[in-house]
Amino acid sequence: MGRWKPGQFPAGPPENYNPDDPYADPVALVEFREYAVRQKKVQVEKAKVLRQQLTRCYKTEGVNHFENCRNLRVAYMEAIKNVGVHRGNRLEDDKPVQLPE
Repeated sequence: MGRWKPGQFPAGPPENYNPDDPYADPVALVEFREYAVRQKKVQVEKAKVLRQQLTRCYKTEGVNHFENCRNLRVAYMEAIKNVGVHRGNRLEDDKPVQLPE
């Protein structure tokens, strides 16, 4: 993948990573795991921001929050699907993430 400056990460998974044989290139495997962890952390932070916005909307809208905060509520529910370490909010239609061992 080459070198990058601190705080700048590759945009996608490594090109030489083979999901059918993940242990063929150990360096690509480690880079893929780092990429997957970064993507999960980004999803978690997006969900946190949406939760803060939803809390603020609930407080400002009062009894009208059912109608006025619906778009934030739907976005937050989509953002927390299959996100997090324990996945306590797992639904029947959620599929587990398959990472190589």
